Amino acid sequence: MNFVSAIISLFVSIQVFAGIGEDFRDLKNSAVDYQVVGAVCEEVARLRFQEEFPNNKYAVVTGVEYGDGNRTIGELDVVVFENTTQKVVRVAEVKCWKNTQGALKKARDQRQRFISTLQSGKQTYFKSLHSDYKFKKDNFMGTKEFIAVAQKGSKSSGFDRELPYELDELMKLRQMMIECQQSRECARP
Repeated sequence: MNFVSAIISLFVSIQVFAGIGEDFRDLKNSAVDYQVVGAVCEEVARLRFQEEFPNNKYAVVTGVEYGDGNRTIGELDVVVFENTTQKVVRVAEVKCWKNTQGALKKARDQRQRFISTLQSGKQTYFKSLHSDYKFKKDNFMGTKEFIAVAQKGSKSSGFDRELPYELDELMKLRQMMIECQQSRECARP
């Protein structure tokens, strides 16, 4: 590696570390169970969407469970809800897997299961696992943006959006959150 490449690599590493440090600080007060491997990716996606959708007009929540009254059918990873219209404007399935092609297939299957549930005509309940937001089926009717999100480098496999970190960086952030929760310096679920 020549000198210029080494400097560029160091600069990129410093930027990534600074970004992870900021995200760590922003996640310290979210009482999420980071033992669940995918939780860190969902929370980082939430942070990125909050940058895109201002909190005075939108709510960005993770973990919206849905079912038919008898059983849970699935969970929506990230939901963006417009406060004035009470309509969901984006649903994101977030997958951080080594096998990005398998992850994309899983995200698409989950999206199709949700759409089929909405179109079934059956009564559907919604429960937000990490917030006080109450959702109804009507909130999701007309939602046009269902996207798949994964770690950096996943667009080449067909994902719509990428998180700013590679999988190993996200797993380091996850470990930081777990250790912080164990030391009681971060909010716990």
